[in-house]
Amino acid sequence: MRHAFSLIELIFVIVLIGVLTGIGFYMSRPDYARQDAQYTLLKLKEARYRAMGYDALDTAGCVTLTPTALSSSDEAPRHDIKSTMTITPNTVSTVCFDALGRPHDGNSIALGTLMQTEITILFQNSDKNSTIRVFPQTGYAIIPCNN
Repeated sequence: MRHAFSLIELIFVIVLIGVLTGIGFYMSRPDYARQDAQYTLLKLKEARYRAMGYDALDTAGCVTLTPTALSSSDEAPRHDIKSTMTITPNTVSTVCFDALGRPHDGNSIALGTLMQTEITILFQNSDKNSTIRVFPQTGYAIIPCNN
């Protein structure tokens, strides 16, 4: 009649715990693409909110859509963009909002710069991606559920 574990049984249990721990760490990796999309969405909504009610262009109502510009914010919360950004249409690099919350292309809120097409911002990081859609007439921005 035995009252203790053998050395082989203990080694087997330790290896099993190591494999399960490795799988657990792999499954709990952060989704950087989703985090970057949520931060950029926050910046877009903040710029739109700040522009609402003003008649003149204010730099607070503009967002430059580059990883360095989004990461170099001195305000809290600060976030480093770790994903690759792709913007469609690719001519858009700065979005400004007017007093009605409508998006404009570039650093102007002249009527001719009013966005006519939807802006799509795709964040890709390894095998995960996330998308932001900014609608042209309203400036409303969302992260679609299918991401």
